[in-house]
Formats: sequence, C-alpha cells, structure tokens
Amino acid sequence: MKIEQIKRPWIKEGQLRYNKDAFYQSQEWKRTKQSFKLGVTELPNGTVVSNTMCIECYKEGKIKAGHSIDHIVRIKDGGSRTDHSNLQNLCEHHHAVKSAKEVQL
Repeated sequence: MKIEQIKRPWIKEGQLRYNKDAFYQSQEWKRTKQSFKLGVTELPNGTVVSNTMCIECYKEGKIKAGHSIDHIVRIKDGGSRTDHSNLQNLCEHHHAVKSAKEVQL
C-alpha cells in the first residue's frame, strides 16, 4: 500500500512539519502543560471551562477534548512560553486552522 503525503499549504516547501525547538522537549514545558490541564479558563461571559477541553469547540457549543496546548500569542511574536494566560487547549482541527492563519500573517 502506498501512502501519499498530504499537501499542507501553510507549510513551505522544504520546511519541517513539526517545530524542532528543544523547549518543547524540556521538563519545563512538560510541567507547564501538566499544570495547565489541571486548571480552568474563564471566558469573557464568566463561564468557566476545563483546560482539558478544546476552547474553540466549547465556544461553538460542542464538547470535545483538546489535542494540544497552544500558545495564544506565538513565542516568536513575543508571547510567554509558560504563562497560563497565553495558553489554550485546541483539538486537531482548530489547531490546524489557527496554525494556517498564523503562517499567512
């Protein structure tokens, strides 16, 4: 069986798909992710949402587990690496959509 690569328009030719930044393999990041998942996020309307859920799905009225902890403001754009106020949990779909938009900026 032949497996074909999917073309991802937000990834430039020759660019690695995954970020190889050593920070994402560090104990600091692993501890930050663990502690973030134990907390909650308060939405502007006062609703409190568990950090184990995809925040964007919840805003759309769906209940779905998050797949990856994402930096709201990218680190390279000045966002904090470990501050919980700069983190959100997203499902695969919403993470891909956000990543695609960021590349276009």
